[in-house]
Amino acid sequence: MSKQESGKMEPLSESLGFLIGHTNLLKDRLLDKHLEPEDITAGQAKALFNIYRFNKNRPSDIGKSLGVDNSAITRMLDRLEKKELICRYPAPEDRRAQLIGLTDKGYETIRRAQPLAVDAIAELTHSLTEEEKSQLKHCLRKILASSGCAFAKEHYSVPESSDPQE
Repeated sequence: MSKQESGKMEPLSESLGFLIGHTNLLKDRLLDKHLEPEDITAGQAKALFNIYRFNKNRPSDIGKSLGVDNSAITRMLDRLEKKELICRYPAPEDRRAQLIGLTDKGYETIRRAQPLAVDAIAELTHSLTEEEKSQLKHCLRKILASSGCAFAKEHYSVPESSDPQE
């Protein structure tokens, strides 16, 4: 019998959804703080990393991977273009469609931002042991791999073993 079925509700602060969501907010705040010297936000850094690492160059693909709608990604890309970190160019197969690329300045920003992002995550997880970090990664990969999301299926898999050390 679940807690809800027994009439006992788990406090919101102990809900898995609340904990994941609040941790994500904290992660983004730390990223914002650490990325300040590069004059980019956590969201902008995620867009730049997606363009660089996953070759996401259609605005709609970038928006989907960040979980934002078309108007939000358009505004973000406008800001990144104004900062000269990205450029827009016509898609070869359909000149009406636009693709997004990193400028030289964008590549340099990514190069400098990556260690700053690593520092932010280290600050976020400083209270965890290496074993706990490994277990957390394993659990998160398992959730992502089983989510049904095409992007997650492409990039995350979990070994059949339940041992997080594998």
